[in-house]
Amino acid sequence: MIDLNASLPEGDPILVEPSNHLFTELGNNTYDFKDLLSELIDNSVAARVEGQLLHVTLTLGMSASNPSSNWLTIEDDGCGIPAHTLGAAISPAAILSSNSLNEHGLGMKQAIAGLGQLRYLATRTEPEDCARVVETFQFGEVVPKLVATPWPRGTHIAISDLKQIVTTNAGIYVRDIVPYLGARYRRFLAPDAPKAAIVIRVVDQDNPDSNGDPMELNRWPVPRVQPTYYHPNTHLNTPVVDHREFKGNGWDAELVFGYSPDGHEWADLGLDEPNRFHPYGVTMTKQGLDVLLNDRVIMFHQFPELGIVGTRHNQYNSIRGEIILRSGFTTAITKNSIVADAHWEQCIGEIRTFLDAGGYVKSKTYPDALPEAVLRDRLAIWLKTNPLVKKKNVKTEYSVEGLGGKIDVLADGEAWELKRDDASGLDVYQLFAYLDMTDFKIGYLLAKGFKTTAEAARDHINSTHDVEITLSALEDYPINHPLSPQEMEDYL
Repeated sequence: MIDLNASLPEGDPILVEPSNHLFTELGNNTYDFKDLLSELIDNSVAARVEGQLLHVTLTLGMSASNPSSNWLTIEDDGCGIPAHTLGAAISPAAILSSNSLNEHGLGMKQAIAGLGQLRYLATRTEPEDCARVVETFQFGEVVPKLVATPWPRGTHIAISDLKQIVTTNAGIYVRDIVPYLGARYRRFLAPDAPKAAIVIRVVDQDNPDSNGDPMELNRWPVPRVQPTYYHPNTHLNTPVVDHREFKGNGWDAELVFGYSPDGHEWADLGLDEPNRFHPYGVTMTKQGLDVLLNDRVIMFHQFPELGIVGTRHNQYNSIRGEIILRSGFTTAITKNSIVADAHWEQCIGEIRTFLDAGGYVKSKTYPDALPEAVLRDRLAIWLKTNPLVKKKNVKTEYSVEGLGGKIDVLADGEAWELKRDDASGLDVYQLFAYLDMTDFKIGYLLAKGFKTTAEAARDHINSTHDVEITLSALEDYPINHPLSPQEMEDYL
């Protein structure tokens, strides 16, 4: 390391001047077409007027005779950009706003440069009688044109010299772009209380309509797209974990976790199974958890990327959910990832521990999600009908006189006890008490798992008393399947 305290007198000043090349270089990012459109939509949503429905329209103007003249516009009726902040809105990273979709002040410039060349940015606030129009992004003095517009407020951006990333294939819009935007902005598109209405249009420059405008070829309103859940016990469209809160020093998040329907389960919900192009189709590439910040999906289908599992595997295909970041988190400069700081690492660590402890990732059905009475009665039926260990005399809730307790299942003189959670040493001694107060010599304790105290208690009891206690995992028995309709009526 250089000893800066031993430096010589200061040298001549160095002038660091902004370069207009930056506006072009911002287009060399890792965004795909959907991401670039999202950055433009983000700015519109961030500028919406509170309490009023925001209208956002993306229009692709196509020309079969001169494809190089194709253009793209995004128009909104938000509050517009005031004259005193327009320069800062143009300058990269000059406006930094937390708790907003316009977080870094880079997205609009990145999107325009990634899609093509700026043709103009026109913006108007409600008190003004005209729009200010900027035709180039540059540092230094920019003189806008003043143009009368039929719309009272909002921002319109036009982009020309479109790059190849801009698709003109109508099928891709229907199959891919519209559904993904519907999923990304689902918090703003709720049918019962929408905050925004997003429309994508394709128009034909070569054929004007009766008003002299390019003929509209296609129009796709963007509907809300949400993950569909299938609760393994209730058979309803609900997650297994619903908005479970996680908090740390300086951060706050929530987890929604569940499973996508599969096979006949779609019919159980009265829904059609989506195709493989749907944002939440059951495929290996679409498994995992969405990450949301400021009500917008930042990352889709993260699972191994979050470190919750080691690698993608078919067994995780039906995993669905959301990590909703409430406070204490920030996106990277390109808003398709979260900065991996201490808050993020702690949050993911706690969620991973929670999911591991509950066994949620391992299987689609879990003993601790089923009523204990269901497990008890299923075990009794299995003991009576399984030809390998078929029992003749099977009773449930067998009372132990003098102790005030009941053995879950008594089968041919064997005591069977069930615990939905991990069993401890005290649970083993409870089973031993039942044996000690009766003439029964054999006991089985079934549980999700066993603490070291349970194993120590079993070893001590078996070696010092004339009984035999066996610890056995619940998952080894065919009693953990989802509730049938009749069981839901009987037990829930």
